[in-house]
Amino acid sequence: MEDYWYEEELPRIIPALGENALKAIVGWLVSYARLSGLASDDYDISAIVRPSIVSQDNSSDRIEGALIDAVRDLAIPAMRTNPSETANILVRSGVQLLQKIAIYVVAEALRRELEDNGDVEALAGIAKQLLGDAKSDDEYIRVEYARLAQEAARADNTATSVIVDFLARAFETDLTWMRERVPRDEGITEEGWESKIRAKARRYRHSWLAAIGMDSLPEVLREELLKLNEENGVIDKPLEPLGQITSWTGPNPHTSQEEMLSMAPLELVAHLANWHDNGDGWGPEPSHEGQGRALSGLLTTNPLALEGVPQLGKRLRPTYLRAILKGWESALKADLPLNWQQAFELVEHVLNHPLASPFPIEGGDFDDDKNYSGAKGAAIGLIEELLKKQGSVVVPEYYEEHFARMLINYSNDEDAWVAYDTYERGVSEWDPLNMSLNFQWPGIVRALIIAATRTKEAAWRGEALKVIEREMSRVDQHGAGRAALGEGLGRLMQAAPDWVDEHLEEFVGTREAISIAQQIVLTTAMAIYRYNPVMYELLTPSMLAAIDVGDSLTAGWKSDLEPLPRIGEWVIDAYVFGDISADDPVFQSFFGLVTPSVRGEALAHIAWSFFRADKVDDSIRDRFGRLWDDRIRHVREHPEETQELRGIYWLARSSTFSSEWWLPRLRDILELDPAIGSERTTIGKELAQASFSDPVAALKVLKLVIGDSPEGGRFTYDLSRRAIPVVIANAMRFGDTQLGADAENYMNQLGARGNHGLEEEVQEVLKGSLGIDDMED
Repeated sequence: MEDYWYEEELPRIIPALGENALKAIVGWLVSYARLSGLASDDYDISAIVRPSIVSQDNSSDRIEGALIDAVRDLAIPAMRTNPSETANILVRSGVQLLQKIAIYVVAEALRRELEDNGDVEALAGIAKQLLGDAKSDDEYIRVEYARLAQEAARADNTATSVIVDFLARAFETDLTWMRERVPRDEGITEEGWESKIRAKARRYRHSWLAAIGMDSLPEVLREELLKLNEENGVIDKPLEPLGQITSWTGPNPHTSQEEMLSMAPLELVAHLANWHDNGDGWGPEPSHEGQGRALSGLLTTNPLALEGVPQLGKRLRPTYLRAILKGWESALKADLPLNWQQAFELVEHVLNHPLASPFPIEGGDFDDDKNYSGAKGAAIGLIEELLKKQGSVVVPEYYEEHFARMLINYSNDEDAWVAYDTYERGVSEWDPLNMSLNFQWPGIVRALIIAATRTKEAAWRGEALKVIEREMSRVDQHGAGRAALGEGLGRLMQAAPDWVDEHLEEFVGTREAISIAQQIVLTTAMAIYRYNPVMYELLTPSMLAAIDVGDSLTAGWKSDLEPLPRIGEWVIDAYVFGDISADDPVFQSFFGLVTPSVRGEALAHIAWSFFRADKVDDSIRDRFGRLWDDRIRHVREHPEETQELRGIYWLARSSTFSSEWWLPRLRDILELDPAIGSERTTIGKELAQASFSDPVAALKVLKLVIGDSPEGGRFTYDLSRRAIPVVIANAMRFGDTQLGADAENYMNQLGARGNHGLEEEVQEVLKGSLGIDDMED
């Protein structure tokens, strides 16, 4: 899955994880940190990847950002209801990134409890533990640590007493690593060297004291901070995260999220309204866009931060309105409620506002929105999120209907269509589905589909469907609207089946003809949705027409499978699930007309999906076996088409398919084309295990995979360390004289090729001193 889609879809998956969601996502994040090399038993640099837990820095859509956001948003409410267990879930892995998140989460939970006059005793106790924990001593955790100290001091002025010993240990730790690693100046005395590194360590200590702040420090440390301020000067922006990405042209905030959080709603809005960008767009200067990103991040976790401020739309420039709407959309994804009246008023203002902005544009390119286009797109995105059925947030029926009707009315505005239709595509551009995510008009189509499928009883449902009909009648040269329709086709089939039946041929074509626009709808739907029999039946004429188009079939979404193999995947699923027979017209057309490589890609993808499965029903396994047997017979009759059979290796590695199932079929396939054995994933251990039940077939497969080359094929090393000794030994002790002689003869051949230690290894297997468990994994 691409990083962008991981970030988009992870919030939608979380509700399905139920009460174990936090444990699961924490586990995924820990695994990610270890697999990506950020943390290991020897080192841990994971805290560096996210300068601020509050929000991403917008430099990328990397997977860890989505995981961090998910852990944060799940942990904050959990910390308020079950502090001890939640804290343990976060910190028990020992990974520094999770320590950083835990510190932030406890601080935020404390802040919210204090605002609600809740019970903070348990949270203050956990805060004290984290503030005294040596694992919190990381420069990349300093800002979160300081914020926790501030909230802890508000909750219990004794909770920060541990900071004295914590900073003392941290100071000594700094001195130790500096003495070991910092290069010495030439000619400096020992005394001079010690004085220099102690001064450096004191500057580090100064940054921690300044971040925590005078009001939150224990009395004994306040005097030290005053003294360090006199010696080194007051530290500017002590809560600025270390590692925050700043570019010469990028958007930087004038006011950080932490500073915004400390402002009252009216104060914050006044600050945004009255601040002006006087720069020239060159250099690391603050900008409205930078301010907007900080504001959006703030509202993601604190959606009520502007509550009570009237007429936001009239007070703020469109850059900030877009930021507010984006932040609220992200808050909904995190299952946080909004002030519905305020949200409705702002969305209404933005959608009804002319495209032109009354605010003078300030800064350089991309520093300030030139018009209301971005804000209008954000308003549509918020409406779409509001109308989705997900999470525990419930939109009151009154507002739900008003948001839906507002969307329907706004769809008459032609500005979005004109901007989309007049766009000139470059040589390498988005596919239609990705383009639909970056333009307002296809976004309106997507939101209309959500509105039309909200509930069958919705009063606005018929109106929304009529608008979709109207929009689909346009000549969509880029295909993004058609991709949005394909993305929502499954929802429409379920919620409005009669309407879909009436318009199906118009949208996806017929057996006789399928236009490029209809191909986009079909291929997007098949890429978005997994196989289901209802859609398969409805799309059968279109799939037949698409197969006739062949390799030039247009993809609505360029995913891991091209459109033709994706059709094959649906065909194979339908067959193995027992929904169709081999007489099905799409089955016949796919296996009769498409190329062997395309058939092979589809079979391999299904085999890969079974490899990842925990369980496969016997009936499904049997039908899949019959399909493979049929394809093997076909290749025997057409030996030039062996490409179709290469996916069998995934099933050999699957714990759900026994060796009795895959080994004879693999042998038959390798006899048809031994070269397949050098082109797929390694199966040494699986082949060794299979040789216990079928040594004849295992020895045959071993010979076919290794082949006759002196090097023994691409995976000889894998086989020599995992399979060769066990397979040969099992053949020798099977009790068949001819098989034993054949195995011994083959062992000698391999020895002559250079595997000089093979005979000794085989003897160790025969004696029982070497087995599968001793082989490298």
